[in-house]
Amino acid sequence: MKQTIIDGEVARRIDQEDLYAVKTANATILIEKQRWVYQRYRFYAHQLWRAFTLIRDPDAKKAVDYRFMQGYSYKETLLFFRYGLIRRKILEGTESMANTLKLMGFFEQDHEEF
Repeated sequence: MKQTIIDGEVARRIDQEDLYAVKTANATILIEKQRWVYQRYRFYAHQLWRAFTLIRDPDAKKAVDYRFMQGYSYKETLLFFRYGLIRRKILEGTESMANTLKLMGFFEQDHEEF
């Protein structure tokens, strides 16, 4: 975002093509863009959660939950579980989620732009 000085204040340009910045128009566009981004975020988060809940193996589900859903590092996850088991279970869980997302058409819906 570039900045332009208007009446002693700074207004931001939203796109690079803008030759000037109008504060009220920018605010309206920015609010619409934030809503659109939030709606896309909610959609993606919901689809990922759905794919996570469809993991059948309880050990793989627990490993993926601890690693990705709760946000622990790989090292913390390894310390929580047995080393040999966790690597395979994380792989099985993420593969299951990827296959579920592929069946739901998750990856084809990413072409929408604001």
